Amino acid sequence: MSTLRIIEDLQVDPVANATATAFDPIQQALAVGYSNGTIRLFTQHTASTRLRTNGTSAITHIRFITGYAALVCIDHVGLLRVFDLETLEFCFDYQVPIAPTCISSFAGTSWVLVGTEGGRVYFVDCVNGYKSDYSIGCLAKPVAPVAAVATHPLETEKILIAYANGAVVVCDLGKASVSERAMTVGKYSYESPLELASSSGVWILDAGWSPAGDKIAVSYSNGVIAVFASNGGTLNPMIARTIQCPDIQTPENIQQAATNMAPKLSCLGTIRWCTHGETDRSFLVVTSGSTTKLQNYIHILSTNGKNADVKCSQDIVLESSFELPASLLSISTVTSSSPWRNGNDGVVELAALVGQRTLVRKLHILPDLRICSSSLPGELEWCIVPVAQQFAVEGTLSTVLNKALLCSATADSAVPASSNKAVLQLYCCVDDANTLSLWCTVDQRLCRCDGVSLNLDTLFRMVGAEGQITSIHFCALSGLLAMGMDSGETFLCLLTTDPWESLAQQYTSTNQLRKLALQYYNMRPQQPQRPSTQGNRPHSTQVDSPSQQHLGLQRHRSASLHDGGFIKRKSKRLSSSFGMLFRRGSSASGHIRENSKRQDDAGNAALPRDTDIDSMAWKQQLDKLTLEMTPMVYGLQFDPQQQQLLSGHTQLEDADTSCLSMDMSKQKDGSLQLFVLPFMLARFVCCSVVKVVAGEHGLVAIAYSNGTLVVVDAINQKVVLADNINMPPKADSASVSDIFGTIDGIPVAITAMAFAFVGSSQQMSLLVGTSCGHVYQYSDFTKPPRLVGTAPASPIIYLTLETVDELDKNQLLVVGTMESVTLYHLYSPEPVATFQPSSDVQLLSMRAVHLKSGWHGIAAIVGNNQLVMLCLPGLTVDSSLKLPSNVERLLHASDACINDSGQIQILGSGGRLMKLHVTGAATEPADSSMQHRCYDDSLKPPPQPVRKGITSWLLGKATDPAADIDAFLGSHHRDLLARGGTRPGTRLHTNVLQPETEELPSLSKRSRQDSKLGEIDKSLDMGEIAETKELLERRGQQLEDVSQAMDQLSLQSEGFLKKIRAYNAEQEKKSKRRFGLF
Repeated sequence: MSTLRIIEDLQVDPVANATATAFDPIQQALAVGYSNGTIRLFTQHTASTRLRTNGTSAITHIRFITGYAALVCIDHVGLLRVFDLETLEFCFDYQVPIAPTCISSFAGTSWVLVGTEGGRVYFVDCVNGYKSDYSIGCLAKPVAPVAAVATHPLETEKILIAYANGAVVVCDLGKASVSERAMTVGKYSYESPLELASSSGVWILDAGWSPAGDKIAVSYSNGVIAVFASNGGTLNPMIARTIQCPDIQTPENIQQAATNMAPKLSCLGTIRWCTHGETDRSFLVVTSGSTTKLQNYIHILSTNGKNADVKCSQDIVLESSFELPASLLSISTVTSSSPWRNGNDGVVELAALVGQRTLVRKLHILPDLRICSSSLPGELEWCIVPVAQQFAVEGTLSTVLNKALLCSATADSAVPASSNKAVLQLYCCVDDANTLSLWCTVDQRLCRCDGVSLNLDTLFRMVGAEGQITSIHFCALSGLLAMGMDSGETFLCLLTTDPWESLAQQYTSTNQLRKLALQYYNMRPQQPQRPSTQGNRPHSTQVDSPSQQHLGLQRHRSASLHDGGFIKRKSKRLSSSFGMLFRRGSSASGHIRENSKRQDDAGNAALPRDTDIDSMAWKQQLDKLTLEMTPMVYGLQFDPQQQQLLSGHTQLEDADTSCLSMDMSKQKDGSLQLFVLPFMLARFVCCSVVKVVAGEHGLVAIAYSNGTLVVVDAINQKVVLADNINMPPKADSASVSDIFGTIDGIPVAITAMAFAFVGSSQQMSLLVGTSCGHVYQYSDFTKPPRLVGTAPASPIIYLTLETVDELDKNQLLVVGTMESVTLYHLYSPEPVATFQPSSDVQLLSMRAVHLKSGWHGIAAIVGNNQLVMLCLPGLTVDSSLKLPSNVERLLHASDACINDSGQIQILGSGGRLMKLHVTGAATEPADSSMQHRCYDDSLKPPPQPVRKGITSWLLGKATDPAADIDAFLGSHHRDLLARGGTRPGTRLHTNVLQPETEELPSLSKRSRQDSKLGEIDKSLDMGEIAETKELLERRGQQLEDVSQAMDQLSLQSEGFLKKIRAYNAEQEKKSKRRFGLF
């Protein structure tokens, strides 16, 4: 019985908006919540993981519980959910009675605070599953939503609550048992000057503590920053300023600030008071914009030393401002190592949610407090500009290229030789911004190769090209990349470490190429008539524009290939610094859509030319065409400024212009830098390119829409083959316009191509598949093609030669169509074996696969959402694997790539991406995307700052703050686990924050009650006690629900009263106007 299984590695959905972020410095994990209710965790050294939320509402708040394997989130409907980071499983939930507006946590404990629109603050223990019966009602009059809630950075019992209507309150939980008035230790407010007031009023948007906890910073909707002394309790702030004006506490300054207020600074948003992770400095992070919803500026203001010892307005200085490309939704801090001081201690980066299609961007805060863009995990970077096309490059990398790509794709500047990391799959991608980039997967992580990019729009402008990319193929064995366009042009590029490398024999300036482009585009040939494609034809044999297709090559290791070394490039051979580095098989084609004529319309199609071709006439035609077309292959060379524009690098390092030796050029940090260098342009006739294939030894095959086939030798910069599969050869009168001209009827199209080594002599050949099912072999470019296989009147989408028996070197020709997979002995017309799916489905993609377990066969994706594994040489079905259900909506939208090691990548509309792989290992988890370990219990948080609290007063020393909070909030609570659920981190058995000192005495009444229950006689009916406890908890919840209902009724009453007052005022104005008093 087969053990083959399909495993989901990752999926990326750029369409879903990111709605919340949080960062855990201990685990170095970034959590991102999305509008579709999903949460993903990104860590530094593992693939992303997805939490099983089973929800569909947008995530609005996320919080890590520091020191515990727990994460808490709140969605749009107010449902608070807790997850276990060890198992990535849901633990329990709690429905917040009033819509939540903000969330915070007590440092070193598992308790979180939830502020609501009704002004009430709730407390939930996210590890033990408690919801405290105690909550803080609205302390502002009138009732207003909670804009921000934050615990004191050093004193456990103090809480800052900022209300939207302008009230800022500091509460002391240690005095809550006395009275609400005793609990309120400070109230602060700022009376906005009339010059800075707006018609909609002045609102608090955010507030926070200073690093030492002795000051409070508040941001207002009128562009004002106010700083209060937390021990003063005065009405006016000690500092009031705007971004532009450092002091607005005098009438002159107020008038000047109001006059000079820029619209982009007129409304502030988020405010964070942080310390820097690399320097001994503190600073304010403030966002601004024209409105609360259009916040697209981030400002950094320094605040006089690490403890923010500000005393006057001159101590707060604007250091830098950063403009975002789109509006800002929210920001969260990314700290270097410390989770304390509300996550604002040791900040080095900011995670920002930006744009209408909200994306995550990371911004680095430099030691001089300037802001610059920072790198993102590959999956998040994929979402910034969604990929429109992908072209797979499969195979096994050499040690040196593997290291070079790892350095460019990860943050590691140097990868040890003993590293187990490997590039599993390589992709050339073109995104919606028309930029070509190189992506790879490392340890099942999607990574972008830093610096390996090419701005196609800039390249096209430089040479005068006007088309769009239709096909890309990358031969990793030679480092050669070919790009075909619908305007008939083909660009040849090289992956290299030297952006100034000389590759062409002769160069043409970009100015001359632009002049030649005018003549080129004025000589468009007459295009053949295209048949109508109307009507529902599910079994059509039409072939779409092959921009969705990609073909690879059957590689055999060259005798000159040595692992870990480089071949020094000579003028006679295109080997480059990355020549002969891959060993791979031919690639599967992409998903072919239906746009050619059906078989029942074959009467209108042009017949394939006779296979009995006059060799002499064909050779004479070839000589004449190659002589005429070779001057149309132009060498490209760019100056440093142009190269900088093409690559997108802000600064190119000084590269050695000499030939590359064994030592590759490096960046300043010692890592290898890769470049995509365009060096040649083939421009013959303005006829659309449908497919390109780059081979080793610098050969590039180009197929055009009218059946023309051209092979270019990029080493010698000449054309070595020119043919049209629809036309007989013309010995004397052949010309370029002839082979690119029109024919009667519908032309036979080239639908598949592959370079291959044929026979025992390993002769390089070009295999060509057509839309009528014929397979031709060009074994020698001086001889006519040979018909080597025939499929039953179906367009061929896949070609390769497979060696089944390594001893006999028995090669089989694999021919794939949308209806079948067929094996042939080379030059034999009779098929060896055939596989056909059921009549109502089609084959979408296929690939010859060699798994690590030793399995060898064909992997084919079928239209009924199945992956069929076919054994060679009999094409018997070894396994039929069901693809994940969410793949089905992607398959028919775009293309699927399979490589020779069983890696599958499916690209859907909008850049949606899913990656899977086939394995024969029985021990591998069935869903690796869910099983990546993202919590390491061996990592411990650094020591907390010395804190003051209730317990410290009793014992005379600072202690674990968990006992302080548990003593008060846990004394009366509702058990959220009573009706199901589990505690997070149960696998760990021990609390990572448990102090090593002796156990502190608890003040919890509940603890004393539980100890008394343990002394009750065993004969007592414990069921009655449990029932009584349940009734008491239910009664307490009913009382709480009544209190919350009264709060809601109070809010409604106040709203109704405001409407009545407004109505009475309007009636009074009308009455005065009527009697001429107004």
